[in-house]
Amino acid sequence: MSRIFVKQVPKLVRQHLPRVPQLGAVAVVEALEDVACLRERDKHVEEFITHCVSRALALLPDLRVPGVIRALFAYKKADVHSQVFLEEVAKFILEECGHGRLYESFLENCTANDILLLYKAFAVNEYFNIQLYTLCMGLIATQTPHMIPSDCVIFFQSHLKYLRAFETGGFAKYSDTAMQHRVMNAPLATEITLQFLKQKDATPEDLTSFAEWLVPMGEYYGICDAICDLVAQLHLNLSQKPVIFSIDHIHRLVQSTCKLHAHTDTRYHRAARTFIESLLHEAERRSDVHKYEDALASLYALDSVDLWRLELVSGLLYSVINNVDCSEDAARIRKIIKRMLQSTDVTQKTIDSMTIEFTIDICPSELAVLRLREMLDLLDKRKYSAIT
Repeated sequence: MSRIFVKQVPKLVRQHLPRVPQLGAVAVVEALEDVACLRERDKHVEEFITHCVSRALALLPDLRVPGVIRALFAYKKADVHSQVFLEEVAKFILEECGHGRLYESFLENCTANDILLLYKAFAVNEYFNIQLYTLCMGLIATQTPHMIPSDCVIFFQSHLKYLRAFETGGFAKYSDTAMQHRVMNAPLATEITLQFLKQKDATPEDLTSFAEWLVPMGEYYGICDAICDLVAQLHLNLSQKPVIFSIDHIHRLVQSTCKLHAHTDTRYHRAARTFIESLLHEAERRSDVHKYEDALASLYALDSVDLWRLELVSGLLYSVINNVDCSEDAARIRKIIKRMLQSTDVTQKTIDSMTIEFTIDICPSELAVLRLREMLDLLDKRKYSAIT
């Protein structure tokens, strides 16, 4: 059956209302996905969504796991302010799909991706049930050896939602038996992190998301020596090919790698510095255009670890100076530039010990001082212009 309606105006939805009770499992999921995409809403659209949700609940056993996942994501996109559908799906999985139950085969033959998407679907809907969470984590544990990098990333991003929900009391609404060790599950989180590091086919987006995961992992679990050593080796390898990363990836990687300093020992710091320098060097070499917010956040991150070379951050600095509109940010940038002026001679003397090979022009200390003073003048003029 073809899709019920695609890109149609809401007034046409009412024509399909009588058909909902006759829809099959696939068709009702498609209908829910379609109506969730409508930008305009009226009472007929809301009624159609309600009918589709009711029909989907009646057909849960026929939806199978992929259908349930699609329905849950469509439910989120439809922005329905009710937990009924989520509670009924959770109840079905917990009570009807267990061992010896009528639908015990429902969760059989699920791939790692199926389980992880189910785990994610409940997280994005902000439905936190400790029994369902425990079931999903058990299923994920059996699939860990089969996870590819993109699967691991789904886990990292979803698991963080559960950890933060536990901190804010999200589990308490549904169960008062939630315990920290059940939600944290440090052994599984560590195992999946190691699983990601063992693989060689991660995409730039996967690698960036992984770097962002390491920061909360350090906060919640700490970074063990095994992970620290593998991450250091990964950074050294990636520093040889920064060209694979877009400017968005570069900013996210720089910020997360700087934040990771607080959770790792000095053995890791040299590899991290090499990686950051290679990313900044690539951005300068390509003359990438920086978004102001990204450039500002990256400068602050670099400042937190005292990592400065004018050749590597001049593009970031000019992007910020030419767009800063907050006196507090302007004052902080001014302090950063002044510190760079004070350390310019020392920095230039360490050029022979740099961890990457420069293919961009190296700025002599005398010229670096002039450029930094020019930046201060630009910053002062911008502030003066804003006042007048």
